[in-house]
Amino acid sequence: MKHSIRILSSLLLLVAFSVIARADEAYITNQGENTVSVLGLPDHRIIATIAVGKSPVGVATSAALSRVYISNVDSQSVSVIDAEKYEVIDTIDIGGSPVGIALSPDSQTLYVADWNDNRVLAIDTADPNQRREVSIGKAPAGITVSPDGSKLYVANRDSNDLAIIDTQSLQILQRVATGEHPFGITLGPDGKQILAVNVYANSLSVIDLETLETRTIPVGEHPYCVTVSPDSRYAYVTNTQADTVSVIDLEQNKETARISVGGFPEGINYDAATNRIYVANWFDNSVSVIDASSHQHIQDVPTGKQSRAFGQFILHKASH
Repeated sequence: MKHSIRILSSLLLLVAFSVIARADEAYITNQGENTVSVLGLPDHRIIATIAVGKSPVGVATSAALSRVYISNVDSQSVSVIDAEKYEVIDTIDIGGSPVGIALSPDSQTLYVADWNDNRVLAIDTADPNQRREVSIGKAPAGITVSPDGSKLYVANRDSNDLAIIDTQSLQILQRVATGEHPFGITLGPDGKQILAVNVYANSLSVIDLETLETRTIPVGEHPYCVTVSPDSRYAYVTNTQADTVSVIDLEQNKETARISVGGFPEGINYDAATNRIYVANWFDNSVSVIDASSHQHIQDVPTGKQSRAFGQFILHKASH
């Protein structure tokens, strides 16, 4: 009987450990100290701090590969992190100034926006020496891929537009005008619209991907990044010079609330598993946690110096 109890206890501990080990994680780039903080979700424990290249900015995650890709703007490279061992296993030389970064849905292609050289690179994740590139607008920043992998969307900050690119041919299909200085972008979970934050216009452009019609919604001062709720009802925009997050009702097309967070908030992601929103704060060296049900700021977690986390920084290990 005691032996059976011990076996059962061991099995329960193993199951519990597996659940913890497979919980989602947030990878926060700390530009001021050349590191990435790995934040466990939902317990908000810093699991690891990983040294990467100089001035890390962008993040792209792959549960399928158990890899995280980090763009390092000053060392002109991308660090490849093994998400099981929490260590850098490869460095991909880029040249120029890599900022925005995204993966295709099948994780076979890494897309990197080169800020200075006005181009986007398409890199084979299995063989990084295999790469293609396309010249784009001025100062490409935010970048994301359609759910079927057929289109790439790039915000060109100094051209004030969004480029839509065919991923097979790397040809620019269309350009859509945005507000002044678009930076962070994201696709709505329903795949019907793309959202672009306009830094100098203090607004959010919401673009219908079928008609390419755009509606513009005012937000706070000097917005930076945006994320969307899983039901596509709400958008959340970081306002860097107001230390707030704007809550946008996408059905009503207006801001319905502002949430105070840490100093100079930049990157933002929504974690559906915990129903929480995570915000990287540049000035406060922290991540603010927002309860998405109540829209309340519930916690700040210390990270590293000058946290940015530009891109999709949550790794969904639980779904792997």
